[in-house]
Amino acid sequence: MQKIQTQEGLPALKNGEILMTLQDNQPQFYAYVRDRIRVQNAQSRYTLSVEEWQSLFAGAQFWIYEPAESAEISPEKDAEYYGWNHK
Repeated sequence: MQKIQTQEGLPALKNGEILMTLQDNQPQFYAYVRDRIRVQNAQSRYTLSVEEWQSLFAGAQFWIYEPAESAEISPEKDAEYYGWNHK
């Protein structure tokens, strides 16, 4: 995951990135949705205005969230597997 500073966070959010911080050893995620910042963790979900978000998280360090890549499905392997005729 790429670490970024607060001033880099807003442009990243507006580009569609999801940011993450650790609050009390729990991940907290941030996304830009309809001109507001959506904040979400395991216990809560709420939105903040851009100004509120900037004032609350002025000194925070963020990471750009990169979900774990799952194994890609191969259409060729699927066709071969489902092409077998079991008798």
